[in-house]
Amino acid sequence: MRTNIRLFCITIVALMAVSLKGQQIPPLSQYNLNHYMINPAATGISDKLPLAFMYRKSWAGIKSAPSLQYLSGHTLITDDMAMGAKIFNYQTGPIRKTGLEATYSYHISLDAARSKLSFGLTGLLYQYYFNMSELNIEEPGDEVFMGTDQMIIPDASFGMYLYGEEYFIGVAVPQLFNRNIDLKTDRILQQKQVRHYYIHGGYNFELGSEFELEPSVLLKFVEAGLFQADINAMVNYLDMVQFGLSYRTSDAVVIQIGYRNNDLQIGYSYDLTLSDLKTVSSGSHEIVLIYSLPDLRR
Repeated sequence: MRTNIRLFCITIVALMAVSLKGQQIPPLSQYNLNHYMINPAATGISDKLPLAFMYRKSWAGIKSAPSLQYLSGHTLITDDMAMGAKIFNYQTGPIRKTGLEATYSYHISLDAARSKLSFGLTGLLYQYYFNMSELNIEEPGDEVFMGTDQMIIPDASFGMYLYGEEYFIGVAVPQLFNRNIDLKTDRILQQKQVRHYYIHGGYNFELGSEFELEPSVLLKFVEAGLFQADINAMVNYLDMVQFGLSYRTSDAVVIQIGYRNNDLQIGYSYDLTLSDLKTVSSGSHEIVLIYSLPDLRR
């Protein structure tokens, strides 16, 4: 049984991407369509109310591989204040993390090139759920592996975001509280939620009357000593059709396609795995759907 415990722990660590090749927060390939995904200060940067749904299936072909779903929305409530909310569910094998976020941001107008600087704070509450009945063990009667275990965890995120019509620069710090996941089953699973530090930025170049090019980068630092970079390039044709290509260091090459009009945006991305998981996985898939409602203040 001890061998099974060790194998199980190794599997959980790999699937939750907390090894030297990942982070506790799962990577998102299409965050460039909705910066609210990664930075609370991006709440209210649009003059509309974008409702976004995202589904991500990581490492297709691996049984019980991670999946993530979220639904979010954010809007200005005055000319300089905004609020947002998000519901999310992340599951990998017997572990599920489900929660609710609420965000407030404040925007300051700057003189230079109609730029604005915003500050955002998110409070979140999520349930960490461990279903031990899904485990396959040699001794089914072992009480250590019976039933379920769960923990309600509060946390917070902070962000800053400088933006204009053609550019953006942001800094975000999720998991501010450094909480410890201390379940009753800590003989099997125990984990500290460490702070992550995100720095992201991009610029929109006009290439004639039909094309736009938006290169961007996302740098991710984790207090556990991990680093990862996303280097992206998105091409827009007639402000309608989108094609993107990204490289996530030590992880994947991402191909992204999309369509948008005044109210609707649809995106799909495929992650071509570059890590050792490529021998057992056919890659990761992500779908984003964003529908923008009119400004509720009008």
